[in-house]
Amino acid sequence: MTNNILDNDVLKPLDINLVKEKIPSYSSQKLCEMIVCNRYFGCYQEIAISCMQELSARRAAGDNYEFENYIEESFKQLPELNFSSTNIRDILQQAIGKNK
Repeated sequence: MTNNILDNDVLKPLDINLVKEKIPSYSSQKLCEMIVCNRYFGCYQEIAISCMQELSARRAAGDNYEFENYIEESFKQLPELNFSSTNIRDILQQAIGKNK
């Protein structure tokens, strides 16, 4: 899988190391959202692991943000993806929540 992002209509590679460097500056909520995206889409596991490590370090330093609950509740709110269908339209409609 190539890690690319679209920036000003130009496809550029996603710099995972840069994202990992910036993790300490992100809010706990943003870190949780990145973990949820990993669980849902199955991509960027390395970033999700770094996010979890940062949340754990914050907890050890006294932060009482209940990130486990936020992650679980956010994940539950996402529509279930069913990839047994070969119709790409059905899959995309599930992803945007039109078919539940």
